[in-house]
Amino acid sequence: MTTHNQITRIERKYGTPFYIFDEKAFRGNYDNIARAFKSRYPKFILAYSYKTNYIPYLCKIIKAKGGFAEVVSRLEYDLAIKAGQDGHKIIFNGPVKKYEDIALALKNKSTVNLDSQTEVDYVKKYASKNPKQQIKIGIRINISLSDKAGQSHIQEKLPAGRFGFQPACIGSIIESLSKQKNITINSLHGHTSTTDRSVWCYKIITETLLDVAERYFQDSIEYINIGGGIFGYIPPKIRWIDTPSFDDYAQAVCDILKKHDWVKRKKPYLVLEPGIAMVANTISFITKVVSKKRIGRHIFVTVNGSAYNVKPTFHKINQPYKIVKRHPAGKIEKYNVVGSTCMEKDFLLTEITDTALEPGDFIMINNAGAYTVVLTPPFINPAPPILVSRQKGYKVIRKRQTLKDMFSNYLF
Repeated sequence: MTTHNQITRIERKYGTPFYIFDEKAFRGNYDNIARAFKSRYPKFILAYSYKTNYIPYLCKIIKAKGGFAEVVSRLEYDLAIKAGQDGHKIIFNGPVKKYEDIALALKNKSTVNLDSQTEVDYVKKYASKNPKQQIKIGIRINISLSDKAGQSHIQEKLPAGRFGFQPACIGSIIESLSKQKNITINSLHGHTSTTDRSVWCYKIITETLLDVAERYFQDSIEYINIGGGIFGYIPPKIRWIDTPSFDDYAQAVCDILKKHDWVKRKKPYLVLEPGIAMVANTISFITKVVSKKRIGRHIFVTVNGSAYNVKPTFHKINQPYKIVKRHPAGKIEKYNVVGSTCMEKDFLLTEITDTALEPGDFIMINNAGAYTVVLTPPFINPAPPILVSRQKGYKVIRKRQTLKDMFSNYLF
């Protein structure tokens, strides 16, 4: 799909804008991450982060490959079950789980990583109601990521993360849960959103979890879960820092595991919960130029998609893109590609210098797989369809949203 005629044929059938999912790239990311870690530490589990992109087609690929589902809400938990995921291969994280959510997950033998005293109390309540069930539970650990200079590496450089329990509080959690004899803590979870996704951060997370396991859980811990957030492949054009490879992360984490005395004795599973690294580079967005204007020294090319479709967080980085012209390429211009909403800040690409665009041309913007589908609101425009390439044509894995879809739960 590299020529104007090819995209036009797709447009006639499905309209524009639309997404294209690269299944081969998605499967390749899974295989490359698994290979990097398993080759160094065989007891490795990849749990795909549903919140990053929960297209059911992707979730079913993960299930078929033997991967786990990492979910953070009842919505995502129910989706994992509907996608056919085995209950014992679902990891339930997140700061807000109702009693009914936890009860269902424990009944299904899913791993539930507790984040608050409220959730501890819910588990105790469930255990007391089900005294014959041996309940295995996880604990999320709050991890300090301040370096020797006192600089925080937590997202937005926040002085403290808000998730999980501080290591110093683990003793009281153990005491509280031990009142129910049928509860065992078998998982430690350490996901922490970081400023730079550096290898150093994952070293600290791994070391902290292992130290907690050795100090408080000599025998019961089966899973060391370092969370997600690792970098995937980023095209050189948009790299703002040198990004670690999957092997870089795996080498650092697995070296720590293999040298740790407790790990040598207990041989726990290592769990990674990648999202961006799995899906960011697997989806492209194709949008059509509808108008062009000059305001002072600025040229604005308006398309029928919006920034929500490619970068709903409105970051300032220009993602890799491809211009697909209707007529032969002409002069070079500097211009902004702006969207179809009524917001001034709706910029898909900012101040790029490239072949001049005209109405009827197309732009393909790549690296649009992470958070776009899950964060795009029903704002002004319906959600575009998602297609996957087949030997003969394309298969729709999400239809274009309609008015009926958007307003079916409203009362008129």
